[in-house]
Amino acid sequence: LDYYSNAMMPQIKASARSVMERNLNYCREYAKNFTAGAGNLLFFGTTGLGKTHLALAIGSAVGLQGYSVCYETAISLFDKLQKARFTPNEDTMSQADRLENCDLLIIDDLGTEMSGQFVTSALYNLVNDRLLAGKPMIISTNLNSEDLGKRYSPQIASRVQGNFKGLTFVGEDIRVLKNE
Repeated sequence: LDYYSNAMMPQIKASARSVMERNLNYCREYAKNFTAGAGNLLFFGTTGLGKTHLALAIGSAVGLQGYSVCYETAISLFDKLQKARFTPNEDTMSQADRLENCDLLIIDDLGTEMSGQFVTSALYNLVNDRLLAGKPMIISTNLNSEDLGKRYSPQIASRVQGNFKGLTFVGEDIRVLKNE
């Protein structure tokens, strides 16, 4: 939390530190009380604010409790789903099955992959199937809610907005701050 400023941000009427402390506390409780039906989290904000770090910390805590956790960047996720769809074999099908059935799926950097019809269809199917099965997900993205609908589809945006707890990440790029 030391990387987040205590200065009031007029546009959100709070400091970056207070927002991020609230996010951290929420995520600690989420990880501590994780169950197979824990619900879904959407981390959004600009680059370098700790979305990946916090998602991985949750994944680690949940994994230590004995749950299966799958972490994939969006690019890797869609590559695996595409291989399972177009070059199916035991390995590619097993990887796709793992993504669909793990206890917690973490999709990192949604929006960095090449967009297209396959990606939209695969994302819709994955999100919808996991929602119907009650299997939790964490998605991190630099896209806001409006951009999700434009990039993918209104159906995907609706499912995410209606079924994910959104946590906004604010502040300055921690990677840049560390480098200074």
